[in-house]
Amino acid sequence: AGEGLWRIAFERLRRELAAEGLLDPERKRALPAYPRRVGVVTSRGGAALHDIITVLRRRAPWIEIVVRHCRVQGEGAAAEVRAALGRLADWGASGPDRTLDAIILSRGGGSMEDLWCFNEETAVRAVAASPVPVICAIGHEVDVTLCELVADLRAPTPSVAAELAVPDIRMVRASLDTAGRGLARGLRRLIVRGNDRVEALAQRLPASAGHARDVAKLRLDTMAARLPAGMERVLARSRARLAELAASLDARSPLETVARGYAVATDLEGRRLTRIDDFTPSQRFRLLVAGGQVAATTDAVERDAAEPDAGEPGA
Repeated sequence: AGEGLWRIAFERLRRELAAEGLLDPERKRALPAYPRRVGVVTSRGGAALHDIITVLRRRAPWIEIVVRHCRVQGEGAAAEVRAALGRLADWGASGPDRTLDAIILSRGGGSMEDLWCFNEETAVRAVAASPVPVICAIGHEVDVTLCELVADLRAPTPSVAAELAVPDIRMVRASLDTAGRGLARGLRRLIVRGNDRVEALAQRLPASAGHARDVAKLRLDTMAARLPAGMERVLARSRARLAELAASLDARSPLETVARGYAVATDLEGRRLTRIDDFTPSQRFRLLVAGGQVAATTDAVERDAAEPDAGEPGA
């Protein structure tokens, strides 16, 4: 009986949303081809967050990930989803260096009751009103929620949502190579047409102009000979720069730190805590370790002994 009532409520709200045009394909926004910043709304303790971050870091190491926590089931969860989306929108609008390109709203599988908050009007309308394109991945592929229907893009799993949000760095490199080769072919065609034009003009000129023709042809031939090596140097520099940026971002990734046997501390909003000033007594925070996350609380904050001033003798 309970499930039947849920389905009736689902269908009633679905018809209302359809009448307002919120399910129309025309209102779906396209995702940027090369995003710089992606927001994630999910439970900080769920496997979905780990899967999303892992895929984003692997495919697009340059991406900045901004996480906002919310409960993803139970009473009050829909209001938390709305609040988390609102916090992300406010953060993204607070400066040009914080502009979000996409938001992933996600959780893993569960029963209809577990997923119901994503059918509540509070959460559904928050997704529809988001100023940033939303990718929604709720439950398994067979589960369909109203949040997914009003989102700009639906994904069957959290990992697929992350794949849809960003390009694969390997494909970016391949696109650069393809573009470079296309540019080289275009330049070669221009040179060939230039040679043909010189030859055609030469036929109309008196013999005394032969020297000028030969000089022009020599210049074109020289350009053609230098073109392959020059284009290869440009492509090599582009590939090297891309590899350098990827390596630099990988080195700063929290996942790389964890992989080396360390733990990374973050606050409950996902911001990294790196200095003693970031901690206060009784503060709740999380530790990202290999294989998952650990909830922790600060018992005490103990600073290192202060170093002596440069102008004073040591003790």
